[in-house]
Amino acid sequence: MRNDDGDQRKFAGMKRRRFLAVMGGALAAPGLAAFERSPESALIIGAGIAGLAAARTLTGRGTRVQVIEARRRTGGRIHTSRLWPDAPADLGASWIHGTRGNPLTALARGAGAETLVTRYDSAALYINPDLDGIGVRGRGTAWASNLVERALAAAEDADADMSIRDAVERISPARERSPVRTAQLEHYLAGAFEQEYGGSVRELSAWWTGADEEFGGNDVLFPRGYSQIIDHLSQGLDIRLDARVAHVRWGGRDVEIELATGERLRADRVIITVPLGVLKQNAIRFTPALPDDKQTAIERLGMGLLNKHFLRFRSAFWPVDTDWHECLKRQPGRWSQWLSMARAGAPVLVGFAAGDDARQVETRDDRAIVSEPMATLRTMFGSATPEPIATQTTRWSRDPYAFGSYSFSAVGSRPADRTALARPEAGGRLCFAGEACSREYPGTVHGAYLSGLAAGEA
Repeated sequence: MRNDDGDQRKFAGMKRRRFLAVMGGALAAPGLAAFERSPESALIIGAGIAGLAAARTLTGRGTRVQVIEARRRTGGRIHTSRLWPDAPADLGASWIHGTRGNPLTALARGAGAETLVTRYDSAALYINPDLDGIGVRGRGTAWASNLVERALAAAEDADADMSIRDAVERISPARERSPVRTAQLEHYLAGAFEQEYGGSVRELSAWWTGADEEFGGNDVLFPRGYSQIIDHLSQGLDIRLDARVAHVRWGGRDVEIELATGERLRADRVIITVPLGVLKQNAIRFTPALPDDKQTAIERLGMGLLNKHFLRFRSAFWPVDTDWHECLKRQPGRWSQWLSMARAGAPVLVGFAAGDDARQVETRDDRAIVSEPMATLRTMFGSATPEPIATQTTRWSRDPYAFGSYSFSAVGSRPADRTALARPEAGGRLCFAGEACSREYPGTVHGAYLSGLAAGEA
């Protein structure tokens, strides 16, 4: 059985860790004079929650800090759309996952942000008629979860990592399963893994997926938007928007960053908080090149994709006291999971598409995207289901400041990759932060936040 610097793989209980939308890959507003030096100065690339946490930490210690952000807004992968003023839509991160002991809980309280508990046991199941016709009568969650846990336990003793799909096929080949069991298994894999981690089960590591830590307590979302946290953290900080970093030179006594405009800024230290997807695209040059183990970590870790599709109706036609509506269908990764925003006061259903399905959906225009989920909703709620009066959709893999939603443990990666990515270089002159740098809480807002605090300390 393999280990990772003494770590034992722990298959955590699954919680839907929905989306963290994409950050801004480094930047600034034009026309600003060169960053003035002080006895101790720092540049932070990215105004997502990791960058803001690092900035507040350093500012509190007397360091002169400037945050450089590529987007024209703060927040990165936390992005609340105000297109519908009475119904804010969190296009990126939605939840605090586990409120007990979670630092985001105190942040929300400090920001005066209202929260709303959502429960995964508040769920209704709808079975597509063609599956009902072959005898599918329920989710089969107990059977499917038991099968997957046995498959992952067996994979523990393999000589090499493998995908979750391969681990399952080893102990339960598709040819030996009934159509009913196959439908239930695929529904489980789509909900518990692909829509949880943003990667296909063909990509997710059987050794390390689910090995992260969790906070206890309820999951809560923000009826008035997650950006309340960002606004709270941003107060008093020097943040420069609409400026993309193209080059980081960190080999000398100082660190120098070059913007896409050619402008150069210098400081004693720099903290890079761009998403893993931006690093994978080599959107920022580093001179000298990053150490081999950092580059290896960037290459081995996966960048997941989870897109949201908000459908607003004139009024709610679904049971408003139920948080989740699931459709067990032959294509389980598309439109099989729906979150009702009715308890938050909005006649809105949010559908999800993850991994390969999400990439395929992204190629369509908004109007074409709506037709397929509406067909699913009419299967669930009847042919009289009305058309939405407005929609919003995300395309995170096509966002040049994200190239995806959040990181996942791909086959062949390991927790030590995240440690290598987070390790300070050059005596702390070059640091990285963000959810991909969090060994304990990858893919989460709280992981990003804690990573930013750690980088500030470093």
